[in-house]
Amino acid sequence: MPDYLTAAAKDVWFEEIEHVVANGVNNSHASTFARYCSLEAQCRAIFASGDVPRGAYLSEVRKLAELLGISGLAARTTTGTIANPLSAEANPYGALPDA
Repeated sequence: MPDYLTAAAKDVWFEEIEHVVANGVNNSHASTFARYCSLEAQCRAIFASGDVPRGAYLSEVRKLAELLGISGLAARTTTGTIANPLSAEANPYGALPDA
C-alpha cells in the first residue's frame, strides 16, 4: 500500500483488496488501485457531506472499478467455478418442474 494514501483511502483499500486480488490484480497494479481508493474515499466524503461528487469523479471511479474487477461485467461473472455459466446446471431455475 502506498504511503501517500489518506486514512479514508486506506479504509477503502482494506475493504476492497480481497475483491481485486481475487480478480487477478497484483502488486504491479498498486498505483491504479491506490488511485481508485483515493477517488472512492473522496466520493464517499462528498456524499456524506450531503453533496454529489462531480460527474468526472464518478465516471473515473467507475472506470477504475471496472478495470480492477470490482464492478461491471468482471464482477458479475463467475470465477471459473462453473465450466459454462450459461449451462442448465448454472441456472437456478433450470430444475423447476414443468407447469
